[in-house]
Amino acid sequence: MRIAVMGAGGVGGCLGGLLAKAGNDVSLIARGPHLEAIKENGLQLVRPDREFVVQVNATDDPAEVGPVDLVLFTVKTFHNRHVITALKPLVGPDTAVITLQNGVESYEHLGAVLGSGNILPGSFWASAHISEPGMIVEDVPARISFGEVQDTENLRALEFRKAFRDAGIETEISPDPMKVLWEKFVVLSSLAGVTSAAQTKAKELLQFPDARKMFCDAMDEALAVGLAKGIELSEDLTQQSLKWIESLPEFQISMHADYEASQPTELDALSGAVVRLGKQFGVPTPVHSFLYSVLLPHKDGVPSED
Repeated sequence: MRIAVMGAGGVGGCLGGLLAKAGNDVSLIARGPHLEAIKENGLQLVRPDREFVVQVNATDDPAEVGPVDLVLFTVKTFHNRHVITALKPLVGPDTAVITLQNGVESYEHLGAVLGSGNILPGSFWASAHISEPGMIVEDVPARISFGEVQDTENLRALEFRKAFRDAGIETEISPDPMKVLWEKFVVLSSLAGVTSAAQTKAKELLQFPDARKMFCDAMDEALAVGLAKGIELSEDLTQQSLKWIESLPEFQISMHADYEASQPTELDALSGAVVRLGKQFGVPTPVHSFLYSVLLPHKDGVPSED
């Protein structure tokens, strides 16, 4: 299967490396020192149980790749405005795009440019990051879920699931991918906001009762927004999500890491989206409004003194 990964950072690099290792024709769209390292030395993937280096095509120009069977869209959401149109050389008449971005709005953004019938919303659960150019470290094994929104009888999702599973990636096809997307969003938007504001990882932060309550209150707000939008979410999603987070090993939310590194962040796609959609549907969001206000000054990173 010909696969292009648009955004070969932690998520895209992890999935692309595994898919290439399994024999797929994978092209990574990357940039800067990370791209040069992959071209020179291959992509190194460090997993909890093993590590390997895979030789994979890498470029910063999608036109060099041309139309593929599947595009994995894994760039950070703040790049969408400039990057979505750059996907066009990768998309032919039969190309599908699985978006695995954080947030709940990229399906609509991609559909507006590429046609909604080409887009499959998806969710990625794991912890993976670039530890140095050309090297991806996967702390929590990758798990993905995706599905069709319009043509639910289309068989292409089965082909994609097989490719992922053959690569050792835990994969499910969801009959309601927007529900799955929101289930992740309720947790991620809240935990990203709280840990970034506190500059503390989740495990330590949740030992403090007040911080724990703020996290749960933030999840309740995002849940209420999703329900108001018509997403069929469980009323006890907050408690289910809290138990799940507490069962995980120590990890760092990517937005928290971006704030620590003074890099641009996905604040607008997370707490910002909760606040925007809350206003749209008449749902109060005081916790996310507070988190957004506190984090806003540095949401685009801190310019280097150089």
